[in-house]
Amino acid sequence: MFRLPEKITFALPEQIGNTDLFVGRKKEFDFFLGDWYDYLQKNFALSQALLARRKKGKTAFLQRLFNIFWSQPEGNVVPFYFSVPETKATLASFSKDFFTAFSTQYLSFLTRNPQLVATPPAFAMLRPLLSDSFFRDLYDSIQLSENSNDWNAMWRTASRAPSFAAFTFGPKVVQIFDEFQNIDSFVYDQHDHLIDSMSGTYLDLAEKRQAPLIVSGSEVHGLIRIIRRLTARFRERTLGNLPEDEARQAIVRYADFNHTRLNPDTIQHIWNLTQGDPLYIRALLLSEANTSRDFTHEQNIVQAYEAEVSSGEIFSTWMEYILKVFYEVNQRNAKRIMLYLFQKGKECSLQQIREDLKLDMSDVQLEAKLRQLVGADLVHQPTPAFWYQVSSDKTYELVFRKAFQGDIDNFIPDIRAEIKRQMGRTSYEKGKFAEFLLKEKLKKPFNLKDITQNGPDKKIKPRNILERKTVQLGLLQREIDLVVEGKPQVWVDVKDTQRKYGKAEADRWIQIMQAAKNEKKDIVFLVYSQAGYTQGTQQRLVENGAYIVS
Repeated sequence: MFRLPEKITFALPEQIGNTDLFVGRKKEFDFFLGDWYDYLQKNFALSQALLARRKKGKTAFLQRLFNIFWSQPEGNVVPFYFSVPETKATLASFSKDFFTAFSTQYLSFLTRNPQLVATPPAFAMLRPLLSDSFFRDLYDSIQLSENSNDWNAMWRTASRAPSFAAFTFGPKVVQIFDEFQNIDSFVYDQHDHLIDSMSGTYLDLAEKRQAPLIVSGSEVHGLIRIIRRLTARFRERTLGNLPEDEARQAIVRYADFNHTRLNPDTIQHIWNLTQGDPLYIRALLLSEANTSRDFTHEQNIVQAYEAEVSSGEIFSTWMEYILKVFYEVNQRNAKRIMLYLFQKGKECSLQQIREDLKLDMSDVQLEAKLRQLVGADLVHQPTPAFWYQVSSDKTYELVFRKAFQGDIDNFIPDIRAEIKRQMGRTSYEKGKFAEFLLKEKLKKPFNLKDITQNGPDKKIKPRNILERKTVQLGLLQREIDLVVEGKPQVWVDVKDTQRKYGKAEADRWIQIMQAAKNEKKDIVFLVYSQAGYTQGTQQRLVENGAYIVS
């Protein structure tokens, strides 16, 4: 069991700047300081890949995790944080920088000297600080390899130092690598040729249980390519938006920091707009357009958010990300496909996309293009192959339409009106309230026959309720709206909008049920739809083993 330190020493300066602005991530901390930490102590922890787009808070989380491990009272896990730079480097200089970072952080941990993390010395000045012969021998080996122009040997020594140290001295080493995708894009050999296989180093090292890795990066498609090329060495985890309670804390904290007035309605409006996205919350509250410092008036929120969506940090972050992807994909067709999916607002088949857009390409060509968009996390596949949907993130949609809709169909969206609509979302709030009442029902012991139309006389004693939980089913990850932990578990698919629960939703839920049953999981499946069901849908769900919430 991990014992949280009474006080965190910020040995690693955190990119967030003001450390009081860090909020939440309870689910992620519960995992890494809970089950994963316990497995680490038993030499069984799997290396992890944390996936999310830019400015979702990955770096903030990883740096805070480092500082928590560094501050741990028992001192039986040595954290090592390394951000792979987005600058050209020789393999020799990269190896020396890597070894310097690891050895100084290890020494910092042992001596409880945070200064060594914050301001490490240059490699040339490092040896006198290395009091242990183990590190001096590694240092000498790297230097000798450099003198003989054997850069590969330099990297072998440097990259294996963390696992060697863990094996030799006993305390586990947790290697935390940020911007890991850069490792295949910026390191060059003696002939000034890019080494695009640097990540292959970790085919072996990612399985060293004494020194597992946690890797992340802001270029999701690049990181995914590397991780999946490393053939199951990493377990993928998605860092999503903050849940509502944590998002509300973040809103209040940033407002206090920026001296912006709020009230309960304001917080609800901002939650409706941002849906807990850390970038959106920060950008809105710290926006240069927030000149009034008073969000108790709705028009001030609209003005600031419109500025951010149209030309501010939100706009620039999304455009940088989208344009990098479009550089690899035919821009014109990619733009049309994405706008089409935004406008549809639901899953669409490959054939439907091709026919509706009258695309002059085969299904194979279109599938290849869509796979690129899926790999870049701009489009996703919520159901089996050949069905596609764009994210329901309204801010993402507004940025995209602001930038491209005029070019595609000569229509400029009214961003301000859509922000107002998103803020107010009466039907959404009613739906969320209905979902809230459902969660209240499920928090206490209940009988399935009392809360469903077709459930058996079976009592459930819940331990905890998790929202938007990602589960692994075979090779796929699925998001479950509500997971009631207990014996058995209860999974609930929730549709809290005015649109009826239809065929696409049923297909997805039935696939999830069948995959779970194939793995012999003891799970009860419920479906709740605020607006009811399309014809025949409810019967299909029941026939496949789902219980319909009354």
